[in-house]
Amino acid sequence: MNDEQQAQTNDAMITLEGEDGNSYACQILDIFDFENREYALLLKMPGGQEGEEDDEGSLVIMRLIQREEQSIFQTIESDEEFDRVVAHVEALARASEDEGAGED
Repeated sequence: MNDEQQAQTNDAMITLEGEDGNSYACQILDIFDFENREYALLLKMPGGQEGEEDDEGSLVIMRLIQREEQSIFQTIESDEEFDRVVAHVEALARASEDEGAGED
């Protein structure tokens, strides 16, 4: 991903519909490739639904599929695939923290 795509990604907001039929506003934090697939790291914005007491947003990882000019966000159904992607994201976060620690 180049710098321009990264800048656009950090500002991008999307609305996803959950399995419960409710809509959720999410900010795209990152789009990354892993195991020949594309994934998106999203921040679900707080206060989106009635009855939710979450004051903080929560992180969501979804598979991203490009069809023609459209981006489709899919839930990762396989627990094994999800666990591998989460481990990859955690490794990226640790590497980023290590880089940041060396810049003090």
